[in-house]
Amino acid sequence: MVLDLNEIERLALKELSQAKTGAALEKIRIKYFGRRRGILQNVTKQIPKLPKEQKAGIGTKINKLRTKLEQLLNQQAKPVSIKKESSVDLTTPGKEIDLGGTHPLTSVIDEVKEIFHSLGFSWIDGPEVELDAYNFQKLNMPQNHPARDVQQTYYINDELLLRTHTSSMQVRYMEDHKPPIRVLFPGRCYRRDMPDSTHLPSFYQIEGLLIDDASKMSDLIGTLDYFAKSFFGKNLKTRVYGHHFAYTEPSIEMEVYYPGKGWLEILGAGMVNPIVLKNGRIDPNKFRGWAFGMGPDRLALLKYGISDIRSLYNSDLRFLKQF
Repeated sequence: MVLDLNEIERLALKELSQAKTGAALEKIRIKYFGRRRGILQNVTKQIPKLPKEQKAGIGTKINKLRTKLEQLLNQQAKPVSIKKESSVDLTTPGKEIDLGGTHPLTSVIDEVKEIFHSLGFSWIDGPEVELDAYNFQKLNMPQNHPARDVQQTYYINDELLLRTHTSSMQVRYMEDHKPPIRVLFPGRCYRRDMPDSTHLPSFYQIEGLLIDDASKMSDLIGTLDYFAKSFFGKNLKTRVYGHHFAYTEPSIEMEVYYPGKGWLEILGAGMVNPIVLKNGRIDPNKFRGWAFGMGPDRLALLKYGISDIRSLYNSDLRFLKQF
């Protein structure tokens, strides 16, 4: 056994002197110190088989050899590590880091928010899973209204659905706040639309609501004209025409004129229906108001000249790097 230890030490020292890489040192470490098949581990297992007179002091000798080889192995590893670090070429150009940018849809939402914030409007979020009562009934859309058809709306059960518009926040907000009210309701909406270049089953909408004791249709049109010119450019032409929404009366839509494309609709609006005011616990004989709704997705298509709304959601870096 003594001769074996001497031979083990001689071979280990020889191998250490020849090791020039970290991988070579790791092989030596496993060879001599491995838990299952390491040479020193196997030698230790043979001690119980030795004659009694040979057992004395053999454990101490094995431990001394183990300590010596471990120290040499660690000393040998340090220069290899330093050499590896120093092999880095500091003159090599660094890798270019791709910096993220603001998504065009986020930019549009932020700009809309900033424009209306300057007019005194606050910004309030609401639930995407909504009660039928707030999404339809309290907005003057009874049970037989076409928009409530299962072909148009994602119903969860008889009372819950995925909101089809952020107009669902109108009565919710009125119930807890007294006039004057100036607020925007942004968020995702859901409708059973087949995806195409202008429609998606999930989209963004921003609803605006103003209620006081003196608001007029002319104030609404003037505010929307100010918004459109602030967003698209001061030389933009706008026009409005009559439309129908169950929760506003009278109702309008606004169009903007784009050279080469003609008149394009950007939003719907109108004076808040007295029935909706009553449902929001506001006296229509004392207060009046107006509301409007716009789609940031559509605004982004027009502002940036995007032809397909699906491009906003495909996460294609070739597209997103243009903004």
